[in-house]
Amino acid sequence: MRRNVVIIICFVISLPSVLCIWYPPDAPIDYLIGHDKARDSVGIQRLEWNGKLEGVAKRFVNQHIEDCLEGQVSLKYGQNIARNPVNEISAQDAVASWVAQKQYYDYRTNSCIGGECRRYTQVVWKNSTDIGCHKVRCRNGGTLVTCIYDPRGNILNQRPY
Repeated sequence: MRRNVVIIICFVISLPSVLCIWYPPDAPIDYLIGHDKARDSVGIQRLEWNGKLEGVAKRFVNQHIEDCLEGQVSLKYGQNIARNPVNEISAQDAVASWVAQKQYYDYRTNSCIGGECRRYTQVVWKNSTDIGCHKVRCRNGGTLVTCIYDPRGNILNQRPY
């Protein structure tokens, strides 16, 4: 079983002064790091954390807290979902699962070949600039994670980058 770890980063300003910043598990940075790495690899701008989108994500997962079922937030925003109906998954694991779909994306044909790739293409959608995510431990023991993107990606007949 994976345990959540608190990340503490400390900076020595001048002795004896030390500044420490702690990040709780599944903090915005945990979602942004994976997205930034994937976006950097294709040469597009990084995403900005958006509190409004985080609120949209939180409302969505809380609506599904009983059963961890998937759904769609709206057509206004882009959305990625990761769920495990039995165990806990971290923010990093969720983003990594979306980025892992890269292997199925063929840029030449702008299509998925051999598997699903639309969660990956949303991660690297060049016109998406803002993101907000949230995770919930469902009452049935599973985990549901969603990230909301604005503007949405996966527009028909457009390439992600």
